[in-house]
Formats: sequence, structure tokens, C-alpha cells
Amino acid sequence: MNQVQEGLFAVEEQMPCSPKAIAVYHYALPSTLDRAEREEAAARILSFSQQLDQWVGVSWRRLAEMMQKEYETHRSIEEARSHSFDEQWRIQRAVRRYYILCALTLGVYALFVAKPTAQMREVPDAKVPFSGIFMFGPNHVITGIHELIEEGFLRQVTEGQGENALDVFFPTPALVSRIMQKQGIASR
Repeated sequence: MNQVQEGLFAVEEQMPCSPKAIAVYHYALPSTLDRAEREEAAARILSFSQQLDQWVGVSWRRLAEMMQKEYETHRSIEEARSHSFDEQWRIQRAVRRYYILCALTLGVYALFVAKPTAQMREVPDAKVPFSGIFMFGPNHVITGIHELIEEGFLRQVTEGQGENALDVFFPTPALVSRIMQKQGIASR
């Protein structure tokens, strides 16, 4: 196998079009492969080919790192949003209590106690794609990969033995032809 980048390997067989000719959305190929799992798995694998404008196969390690990174980003965003939501409720109760005590003491309370302020967390400014892994876990993509292999849309090549074995998933001309057919793209 000819390695193009870390975890990416050149496709040896002739494909019906270039990677930029088909529309692959951010981990979605709507209404092309009949199941969301297959569509997301195919879109993830084809996204590497589109970035490089060259057909490439993707190692399992590279796919897993991609999913792990996106899951951690999603989780940090959700934690920051949850903290901010809880903090808003806490500060509303504290300010209400502050104003009541100020009114009851005719403003003397305000001389000794500062008005409460919120300790908000900054929400990371990262774009997280719409993905089934956030609801169903990584098995969402794993199931899609297995189904694509069974249908002949992906070719799995294992290089090496034992723990050092490297699984690489290559898109096949059948997958690209199916996407072209569903998207109404003519062959070159």
C-alpha cells in the first residue's frame, strides 16, 4: 500500500470520477445508501479523499482518532453550555435574594454585601458536525462500515500481523457509482 499521509493510503483501482465531482456533506450523504449508519461511515471515509482531491483509503486508527476528537469537542461544548445554564439559574436566585434583603433593610444590606455576579464558562468556538456518534456512540459508524463492506461499497485491507495489524478501508468504484447515480452526476 502506498501511504499518502499518516493513516491515508492511495487507492490503486480506477474510480469513475474525481473526489471533488461528488457532493459529500459534513458526514452526511442524504438518501444515497439507505441507512444513516452507512451514509455517515461513507461520508467520513470519503471526506479524506475530498480534502486531498485524491482517492484514499483510511486506516481504522485515523477514523477512531477523528471520532474521538469530535466527541471530546462536543462533550466540552455541552459541559460549558450546561454550566452556563446552571449558573444562570443560580445567579437569578442569588440576585432575587440580594434585592429582597436590600429592600427589607432599606438598602443597608447593599452597603456590606456586593451584588452577585455570574461565573460563566466560555463556550468553545468549534464547529461540531451533525453525527450519530453523539447519540448512539461510535457503534453508529462501526455498524455502517461493516454494512458497507458486506455490500461491496468498501474494501477492507489488513496489513501486518497480531497487535501491529493495520485495517484500512478503501472506497470502491461501486460506492462512488452509487453516489453518482443518486446525485445525478454523469461519468467522465
